[in-house]
Amino acid sequence: MAEVCRNEPEAGNVKTKSNLVEALLEHSKTLDVKLERYDTIEKEKQKKIQEYRETKGSLRAKLKQVEDESEELAEKKPDDRVSADIQALLATYERLKADEKQFKEMCHEELELLQVMSIQAEDKESPLSEIQAQADRARAKVEAGRKELAAISRNLATITRQIDQVPTRTELREYRLRFAELYNQVSATHRQTKQFFSLYNSLEDTKRYLEKELSLLNSIIDSYQLSCHSASGREDFARQLSTLHENIKESCSKVEKHHHTEKFGVAKLQQELQLLVEQKVAYEKCLLDLETECKLNDQLLSACKKLQAKKQ
Repeated sequence: MAEVCRNEPEAGNVKTKSNLVEALLEHSKTLDVKLERYDTIEKEKQKKIQEYRETKGSLRAKLKQVEDESEELAEKKPDDRVSADIQALLATYERLKADEKQFKEMCHEELELLQVMSIQAEDKESPLSEIQAQADRARAKVEAGRKELAAISRNLATITRQIDQVPTRTELREYRLRFAELYNQVSATHRQTKQFFSLYNSLEDTKRYLEKELSLLNSIIDSYQLSCHSASGREDFARQLSTLHENIKESCSKVEKHHHTEKFGVAKLQQELQLLVEQKVAYEKCLLDLETECKLNDQLLSACKKLQAKKQ
């Protein structure tokens, strides 16, 4: 839970820096649009000035042509038709002269307006340079933010891979069940193997005792047949039987002592087994309590995340 709480502020910082980068990019785009609009206005002004100059030149050429024609007509003999033409040309001349005057006034007004606009544009050059500098600084900040965001993304990917490498509770539960099954299989095989070894040892001991008993009986029969012919032989045979009886009693006492020792060991192992069974029951109970608490912890974490999302 502490790890989750550490990761949440880091994610918030990443989100804040990403928003800052986006804002800087939007500001940079806005400045670029403004610069393009100022360039377009300046080009339109130059184009209008050029058009006004061309129109003025064409009007001056027409005026000069009319003046030349008037002078030529003045030199010729006047007649009625020529006089009418002259009057028409003079009227046209006066009209062109009035148009020229009006056009000059209009050009003068346009020139004053363009001068004012040019002065304003020159005044705005310093803000434009400041805007360009701000745009450069914003681009530098954006680039630094991108690099920092890339580093944070790499760190986040590394942490995500490390978190993915940690098994979940479900996987751990599955592993525990599989290990328990494997342990039970190994324990059963080991128990069966021990039983086979015990059975083999018991049968081997039985075989050895039977062989000893058979050898003893054969020796007794052989000795009896040899000693039954004389009194001294019978006494030796009785003494040998007595000695053999004592040895057998001693062997029986050793076997009984070993039996009691093994019985005591079995009782001790039964007590240890009972203690282990109790510990197993307690462990399973603790495991169930732990799973219950883990589920409760997951519910509380999800509730905390929902509350934080609502606050944001």
